[in-house]
Amino acid sequence: MKKFEVNQGFPQFQSFLQGFNRRWFASNCEVVYLCQTTRDVEIALEEAISLYGGNVKIKSGGHCYENFVFNEETKAIIDITSLNDVGLDPQKGYYLGSGGSNWSSFTTLFNTFGKVLPSGSCYSVGLGGHISGGGYGLLSRLHGLTVDWLTGVELVVKETNSKPAHTIYVSKESTGAEQDLFWAQCGGGGGNFGVITKYFFRELPEAPAKAYISAYSFDWTDVRVQELGMLLSWFADFSRREDNWNQFGLLKLNHQSAEEINLTIQTAIDKDEVSYDLHDQSMKRLSKELRDILPHNIPRKPIIGYGAYLPYCMESNDNLYTYYEATQTLNLSGPNQYGKYKSAYMRKNFSNEDVEIIFKHLTKEPDNLALNQSLLQIDSYGGKINTFDSTATPIPQRDSIFKLQYQSYWSEEKNASVCLKWIRDFYTDIYKEYGCVPDPNHDSSSNVDGCYYNYPDSDLNDIVGLEGAMHLYFLENLDRLKSTKQQWDPNNYFNSAQSIPLQ
Repeated sequence: MKKFEVNQGFPQFQSFLQGFNRRWFASNCEVVYLCQTTRDVEIALEEAISLYGGNVKIKSGGHCYENFVFNEETKAIIDITSLNDVGLDPQKGYYLGSGGSNWSSFTTLFNTFGKVLPSGSCYSVGLGGHISGGGYGLLSRLHGLTVDWLTGVELVVKETNSKPAHTIYVSKESTGAEQDLFWAQCGGGGGNFGVITKYFFRELPEAPAKAYISAYSFDWTDVRVQELGMLLSWFADFSRREDNWNQFGLLKLNHQSAEEINLTIQTAIDKDEVSYDLHDQSMKRLSKELRDILPHNIPRKPIIGYGAYLPYCMESNDNLYTYYEATQTLNLSGPNQYGKYKSAYMRKNFSNEDVEIIFKHLTKEPDNLALNQSLLQIDSYGGKINTFDSTATPIPQRDSIFKLQYQSYWSEEKNASVCLKWIRDFYTDIYKEYGCVPDPNHDSSSNVDGCYYNYPDSDLNDIVGLEGAMHLYFLENLDRLKSTKQQWDPNNYFNSAQSIPLQ
């Protein structure tokens, strides 16, 4: 283990204090523990808690949307990015070190074993929080969430002051309190119960042989409220279908100042050559359906936003790649900027009023600032994800067709207030009849279904309080998470502005 202290002149120290969002910085951090082994984590956690109590934070990929790690109260950071081993245990199955990234883990699983994890496409996102928060990706309609494959977890826990930090293994076969702890790791989020060091999967999906990436752009000059509504209705039908689970769609409703709306669809193809002909026929029909709504082109500009960030223009609407190439093509996180995010799940299509609100905010230009990096991204959902019971994991949203991510990025700090106001106004406006949040308890139409914990939004605390915010993430599963927290972290060492509450 390497230990970096604030006054020792390490040139890399400042870089340890910031993640993938320039809004957040751990300005008062005194020490960073760079752990190489699970034993390092035990030693670092024990020492850091004895010195700083609950002001110790855990970092893997550093992509947390909020300041849960990098804030003014943080005194010590335990960095586990070096815990990135990948392999196959003869008893426990495939394992991934929690410090690995999506890309590093993908390449080893794919090249060595011919397997994939249905996880996200942003290369630098760390597995530590991604998996434990119920992560998903472009293969999730085909194979489910990452945690639907999870069968075991190794983690370092610290239950009491008198008991030293120690490592335990919990799995699907665990009983009693350990069974609850394993269940909580299947979507209850990182940094809530202990320090996860390794994930285990007895089985993993076989990798596709190839994949098509289909990209379409719609010029904003052609878009009115009516056309936007028709496009959203088409995408709802696409997401509800039962015969296209090998496809994942990302509809990026960019702000009007970006000039285009983008649709990207990945189609996973197995080794059966017949799949190519079927795909060609299917995409010709799809292209005609879209053209009946709006003229579409090949994207003329880079596609922004999480899930499918393309820094260059494609040569045609429909492009066939080896699966490794396809993953490389969509495997970008974009530049490290300032950013704000919000989320929602939807079981049905948008109402006419919703469409009007979306159109209003995507065409508004406050204070003459171009919001060309602001968007509402709508991901197709469902498929295999929706075959699991709502209590099988802490992720209760198992009958949705859309997962929404509101995003706004800015490169200069002076633009923060305008961008933040835009995204907050948009969000509270579209959910005003539910209490300004997507609360299913206030939705008589049974459409909205809460928020996604891996897209944390501290604004929820201001609107509905911590309890209300946690309910939006976990719905009926919150009580079990709280009782597990009481059992395994009664001193609340693992805490943040939206950590699982003790009461």
